[in-house]
Amino acid sequence: MFHRIGTAAGAAALTVLCSAASVCAQAPTDVVGRVGDVTVTMADVDDAWRKNDAASRARMLQELYDTRRRALDIVIGDILIDQEAAAQGTSRDALLEAELPSRSLPVSDEDIALLFGQNQNAFGGRTLEQMRPEIRMFLEQQRPTQALHAYMNELRAGAGDVRIELEPPRTPVSVDVSDATFGPDDAVIELVEYSDFQCPFCQQLTGTLEQLKTAYGNDVRLVFKDYPLPNHAQAFKAAEAGHCALEQGKFWELHDTMFAKQDELGVDDLKRHAGELGMDQATFDACLDSGRFAAQVNDNLREGQEDGVSSTPTVFINGRSVMGAAPYAVFEEIIEEELARARP
Repeated sequence: MFHRIGTAAGAAALTVLCSAASVCAQAPTDVVGRVGDVTVTMADVDDAWRKNDAASRARMLQELYDTRRRALDIVIGDILIDQEAAAQGTSRDALLEAELPSRSLPVSDEDIALLFGQNQNAFGGRTLEQMRPEIRMFLEQQRPTQALHAYMNELRAGAGDVRIELEPPRTPVSVDVSDATFGPDDAVIELVEYSDFQCPFCQQLTGTLEQLKTAYGNDVRLVFKDYPLPNHAQAFKAAEAGHCALEQGKFWELHDTMFAKQDELGVDDLKRHAGELGMDQATFDACLDSGRFAAQVNDNLREGQEDGVSSTPTVFINGRSVMGAAPYAVFEEIIEEELARARP
């Protein structure tokens, strides 16, 4: 008998999640506290949460969405399995008995070494050889569930009438005329990136963003916002340099150069890059030396904190946050969902 989370159980799980978070159980106008005759509404609490700890709020709401989404995917997968069993004139259990064994991959030595390396600090100094039997047993126990999910995904890929309507958390991110942008103003997808020119993970993300620009063309607009981290001594001045370059229509050229040469972000280096990119040297140098755009960089930092940014890179895709240098597939999945919502 294969494990099953049916539609009733899935719906119950979502209800529990909803109630536990008090997100669906109480509306913004509901009173959640009183001080004498003064009432406190859910909206008051949420506003205070947003103002005082926007980053934790963003993480928790995203975690709640991700948990619900995983549960929803299982519910949808169960429905598709039942439909496939009916179409083949067999039972659910018989269908899974036939389909899952070929999708349950054997545990390899590479799988064991990978898991050991990812969790080595949790093994109390025990070696790979000492941990090998326990890791193998753990991975073998996971294989049936992985096979089940793989089959669900295959059925879903072949179904033409599956639509996700679970609303993800969105952060309304403001875009200013002084922000550097790439792509049409009316693009269906707006990616707002908070970044740091000295951050290696931000540099890693640049390739992914270039892929997205190529793949989606005019459907995507990229907005760059500064979030220089305090532990990166040259990042703030590099952010100022970006604004000086933007004045001369050379932001993206300097952007690419600074990320490609992260070990050359001193003031003299920035000036040299500007000259090599064909900017007016005297104008750029005077701009950078004056610190004229320091206030703009600080404004970006403040906005990022209000938007729940706590690390770089953080990208908002139509308000949906992606933290860190996530793989291309993560961005692709969200963009495809957003395109489907915009073009039903």
